Amino acid sequence: MSIFKKQKSKSFKFFIQKFLSFNNLKRMGTYYWFRLNRIPGSTYSISAGFACGSMVSFTPLLGLHFLLAILFAYFLRANLFAALIGTAIGNPITFPLIWGLIYNIGAFIISKPDTNIINEINVNLILNQTYEVLLPMLIGASVMAVPIWIISYSIMYSFVSSYKKAKKRKNNNT
Repeated sequence: MSIFKKQKSKSFKFFIQKFLSFNNLKRMGTYYWFRLNRIPGSTYSISAGFACGSMVSFTPLLGLHFLLAILFAYFLRANLFAALIGTAIGNPITFPLIWGLIYNIGAFIISKPDTNIINEINVNLILNQTYEVLLPMLIGASVMAVPIWIISYSIMYSFVSSYKKAKKRKNNNT
């Protein structure tokens, strides 16, 4: 058997299954966890940056997530790279849940009559029927922004501070 022999090409389905496998998602999560913790900066800076990114992920403004995350992080003097990592909270797996949540909250606030539109939300519907869908989603996102920021900031602050304390303790023992 030669090492230069042509291998069978893998199917697209194989690559998708491998990418979405539990082991790969766990490995990517661990990588970004360590990457986030090793960012130089204060615990506040890293946690606030991540919180800005996760907060922005709860908006229906898909093309603007990175820009908005950097903008909010800049004004809060937070870490910009952590803000970009925080936008990973919004991904194709979580967007349907996020959009359904913010739409229902926004529709409740503006007392919009309950329609069965939640099962049909897509980008075309958002762009063509702005008042019907985008307005409730923006209102719901603005209501959810502060609680999401506080929750993600608290969780990240706890994780980052414990990681830095453990690292400091390890460096003092050696």
